Amino acid sequence: EDLTIDHVLPRSRGGTSTWENCVLACLECNKRKADRTPAEARMPLRKEPVRPKWKPLYARHGMRIESWSRFL
Repeated sequence: EDLTIDHVLPRSRGGTSTWENCVLACLECNKRKADRTPAEARMPLRKEPVRPKWKPLYARHGMRIESWSRFL
């Protein structure tokens, strides 16, 4: 029910907050993976993350969603 953003290559190991390095994970899986890569945690990705070809629409024009600001 509660999803988190997980870094494929953890930020503590040089990973960045980019489309290609971030995936959604449930809280329990994110805790279990911890500070490891998916291979190290033996938790293969279902799908490799990629930058969308379309420009995502997050909210009405001019409307800012404060909780998303660090990701946009």
